[in-house]
Amino acid sequence: MADATEVKEDVKEAVQDVLDSRREFILETEPGNVQHFYIAAPGGEDIRKADWQYSKVYNQAIVDEFLTAAQMSELLKDKGIINDEYTERVEEVRIALGAELFKLETLMDTATLEDKEAVATAVAQFRDELFQLNQRVNGPMANTCENLAEDSRTEFLTSRIIQHKDKTKVWKDYEAFRHEENTALAIKSRFEVMLWMQGLESNFLENTPEQSVLREIATAKLREVVKEVADQSDPDKVEDLELPAEAAEKKPKSKKKGRPKGSKTKKKTVTPKAEKPKAEKPKVEEPKVEEPKDDEPKKDE
Repeated sequence: MADATEVKEDVKEAVQDVLDSRREFILETEPGNVQHFYIAAPGGEDIRKADWQYSKVYNQAIVDEFLTAAQMSELLKDKGIINDEYTERVEEVRIALGAELFKLETLMDTATLEDKEAVATAVAQFRDELFQLNQRVNGPMANTCENLAEDSRTEFLTSRIIQHKDKTKVWKDYEAFRHEENTALAIKSRFEVMLWMQGLESNFLENTPEQSVLREIATAKLREVVKEVADQSDPDKVEDLELPAEAAEKKPKSKKKGRPKGSKTKKKTVTPKAEKPKAEKPKVEEPKVEEPKDDEPKKDE
């Protein structure tokens, strides 16, 4: 009966995990120490307080004479950071990236690995160039009133929607999040919430079309190399390629002298077998001549 109850509880927990709409992410603080956290949907009160946090920080940034996004954009144009050449190049890279992505997605399965690799590499290069171009603007724009206020709203929501598996909140309030001593947890949680708000997965950079194709090509090339090595390997030299551990396992173990383990008989001394004597010629002993004793009379010669 106890076994049936345990099975029922396991099934119930599995069903709850499937129905759980929360988004899970992990944090590995050290090798072997993995912690699981969850992002829950915010409530209405959490959203209102997050918007209030945005307004409060935005107004404070205005008072502190931070530039707005529009003012920063004009300043970048005046300094020559944003000009017609920059704008045209950004548009060209975006169009080229879209064209290469379309080409990559429409490649037939019969396309060669070289063709797939060429297109995937081109997509990766255009994506990297577009990122570098955007960084020229994203850096300065991060210090505008709008971005500072948005960062504060994201942090507030992070403090309210990050949970443990049992649905208890990691931080009791926003101040507890701001004073979190585990910096890795705070940064990871904020990053995961930001991706969640934008509809992106945690590993979205690894699952881009070009990365998927490049992984497929790398796997295919690795299989070809393994097959080529297997075809060219000499069966007579297989033992030379064995690992030391495998060779040690195949090495015959020397038998130990003495009583076998578990035997009740007394230990017997094992004597080596005597070799058969080789046939030798019989030795002829020479007759010994005894010297006469002093008390015996000598014979006349």
